[in-house]
Amino acid sequence: MLCDVCKKNEATIHIKEMHGGETHTANLCAACASEKEKNGELSALGFNLAEMLCNLGKISSSVKPPQEAPAGAATVCPKCGWTIDKVRNFGGRLGCPHCYTTFAPMLAEAIKNVHRGSVHLGKRPQSVPQDGRAALEAELDNRRHELDALVKREEYEEAAVCRDRINQLKTQLEGLATGEVGND
Repeated sequence: MLCDVCKKNEATIHIKEMHGGETHTANLCAACASEKEKNGELSALGFNLAEMLCNLGKISSSVKPPQEAPAGAATVCPKCGWTIDKVRNFGGRLGCPHCYTTFAPMLAEAIKNVHRGSVHLGKRPQSVPQDGRAALEAELDNRRHELDALVKREEYEEAAVCRDRINQLKTQLEGLATGEVGND
């Protein structure tokens, strides 16, 4: 797939945004993504490529291998043989589905930073029961991260709206704790 901007290089970065129920996709090569990041276009989306890659490196190097691994040994996926170093060298791509389990402690924080949370808040099949408290807590956590990002970008009006939503969520959670039912 070619880059949407330059139409020359292979797209290696794929960004999906949701706006009012519509999905917008941007497929970028590394050079165009870097240029858009310098112009502030990616950070306006809440996406900082350099920070994400830097965090992946910091997180994965700071996390110790699981207890059962001998000291100094690299964690290796038992299915494909990839190590965390190989994952880092391939820009966070994993070798197989089993890598998600093997490298979960190293990937959890990076995924949380990239996706503004680690709990899915999107649509679910109607057959799956929804735990209202868990959904509220997850949204509260995501809104807190969003508030921090808005304040860092000095977008104070949007931060105030976000703060108000956080207060509403806290009130709803307190209502659930006391047995009151209210979805205002």
